Amino acid sequence: MNSIEQKVLELVGEQAGIDPKEVSLNSKFEELNLDSVAIVELVFMLEETFKISIPFEGLDESELKRNFNTVSSLINLLEDLLQKNA
Repeated sequence: MNSIEQKVLELVGEQAGIDPKEVSLNSKFEELNLDSVAIVELVFMLEETFKISIPFEGLDESELKRNFNTVSSLINLLEDLLQKNA
């Protein structure tokens, strides 16, 4: 597991109020009881942690759930953004 994955798992666990060890890459945010507000807060935490901007403004709730439905989908987006900003 790389450091990006590890940090995202930690932040997801923190946001969900559970031990990060209970979060897997295949965990769905819905299963972790993270609603759209919690996902937006998580995105803000990731932006601050990784010093990037994650474009999600203007997405309605269904788009937000489609684009950010699992931990791995969020990590993939994050890694793409970090690579573009490198």
